Amino acid sequence: MKGQNKIKMTTGLLSKTRHNTFALVIVSLFFALSGCTSTQTSLSYYLLHSAVSSTQSEGSFKSSADSPEKSTPLLITSITLPDYLKHRGLVYQVSDTNLHISTTHLWAEPFEEGLRKTLRDQLTNDNLVVLTNRDYQGESAVELSIHISDFVSTFNGNVVLKGHFIVSTQQPEKGRYPFFIETTLEEDGFSASVIAMRRALAVLSTEIAESARAK
Repeated sequence: MKGQNKIKMTTGLLSKTRHNTFALVIVSLFFALSGCTSTQTSLSYYLLHSAVSSTQSEGSFKSSADSPEKSTPLLITSITLPDYLKHRGLVYQVSDTNLHISTTHLWAEPFEEGLRKTLRDQLTNDNLVVLTNRDYQGESAVELSIHISDFVSTFNGNVVLKGHFIVSTQQPEKGRYPFFIETTLEEDGFSASVIAMRRALAVLSTEIAESARAK
């Protein structure tokens, strides 16, 4: 009988210990989940083109339509990008050999789409009519293809835009124009990087416009 009582007492003690351990695990999980919820990382989205400057460029184009200078029709036939620009995350070059693709700072639209919009707005300001298809009714358009080999913010505090573009008309010869453009980051952060990228594209659009008009 004494042995049986001892077994019952021991069994009761183990049961109580397991209960306390189970309760402790539940409480720990609750606080862990609460912590994850409260520290959830927010996402930031960026536009390469400017919605404000788009409206302004349309207005400036309309006013230039009445000017003596004739507008040059331009059709962007293709844009080739490096693989790292096909991600939605913004890219930063952290060393000579390494790139960081952000998971929290993202493009609001595919990069090529934003690039086309930016070039359209800036080329319009340079008195070019950027076409969206080959159904243009009128004189033949200048055709433009762009190959970008690098377009990235670097650890040196600048943005590098490198590649070449090809301008062609109905004439058999084509003009191939390499470009290497650097713009300085005014401050740290991805917003400053996007602004510097816009400035680099403004320089590129000027070079394209000059080459297109020469054709």
